[in-house]
Amino acid sequence: MIVISEYFYTHAQICLSGHINNSNVEYHPENENSFCQICGAKVIDECPSCHAKIRGERGCVKGNMLDNCFHFSTIQRLSIAPAYCYACGAPYPWTEATLKTAENIINMLDDLTPDQKKQLVDFIPDIIVETPQSRYAALVYAKFLDGLQGLAVDCFKDWCQKNVFPTLLVLLNMQKQ
Repeated sequence: MIVISEYFYTHAQICLSGHINNSNVEYHPENENSFCQICGAKVIDECPSCHAKIRGERGCVKGNMLDNCFHFSTIQRLSIAPAYCYACGAPYPWTEATLKTAENIINMLDDLTPDQKKQLVDFIPDIIVETPQSRYAALVYAKFLDGLQGLAVDCFKDWCQKNVFPTLLVLLNMQKQ
């Protein structure tokens, strides 16, 4: 007789830059690191704001009650670092760095007014993750960036390619449908 226990999340280690170092600390402690092997940044396993463990893989334990043999089964792998803490809603350090980078680049867009820059900065969270405002935010970005040229615009478009929620790139005219 096979029994499945409750579903649960393992906890993960992610560096301050957002590289996943270990998505399953409980079952693979041999992969724990203090620093990222990709970028050298410090590795964390909990939210700096509330100290909740960072969620890793979703899994369950399957077992045979007759011979008392149980094993972990992964249901969902962690392939992208979460942007916000599930327990308190605070942005993780890599999300804060992404938000700050976008803000710095937007402030270098000389052709925009201070009000336009502020509006774009305010919409950054809505273009890096999907929210009810995401589509509107993408259209606002497309409108403001349309016709602008220069190094800062190119840099910002490159940032968008790497950080914007993928379905919004179509609205930003940066990816074909």
